[in-house]
Amino acid sequence: MKVLFIKYMFAFSMLIFIACPPEGPVLGCIDNTACNYDASATEDDGSCILPDGCTDSAACNYNIEALCNNNDCFYESDALPNPIEITYLEDQILGSVGDELVAKIYLRNSSCEIMNDLIVRKIFNNQLKEDVTVYFCFNEICFPSSTDTAPNPLSLNPFEEDDYFKAYLQTDIPGVYEVTYRFYLQNNPVQNTQVNITYTVN
Repeated sequence: MKVLFIKYMFAFSMLIFIACPPEGPVLGCIDNTACNYDASATEDDGSCILPDGCTDSAACNYNIEALCNNNDCFYESDALPNPIEITYLEDQILGSVGDELVAKIYLRNSSCEIMNDLIVRKIFNNQLKEDVTVYFCFNEICFPSSTDTAPNPLSLNPFEEDDYFKAYLQTDIPGVYEVTYRFYLQNNPVQNTQVNITYTVN
């Protein structure tokens, strides 16, 4: 009787297994940073909507085209009295003679207004200018050493950041060289931010 019962249970289990084949993959977005992340999905279907901007219409940097909030919204209370903010600065650069030394500066328009006239001026603090090449790249254009003031203003939306600015120095003479860069609004020069970069050439 016991043997018959075991055979019966085995046959019943096989019927259940045959009748209910294993489920296939559950398609969906499996990236947990996406707005449409599906915790039950086991296979990505390419539908993920990733953070692409600020979706709060009350924010200064509201992006009407954004579909997924990146939690990087800024408001009137976040604006600075001087809107030209340096968010990243490499101000101590070390290198060897003949090297092309580069310092990076990130800028942000920390205001709720469009900034469409941002200019940069280079001030070389050493006198041996003919022996040193000092140039910069601004607004996606690199200017020769003879250029002191960028002729093309940079436009930044509210709280938009620009990471393109690079300040270069190259020389065959060892020493310590200081270069000042002044970022200011062309139509309101009193609004300015100045940074000093020190290049140590061995």
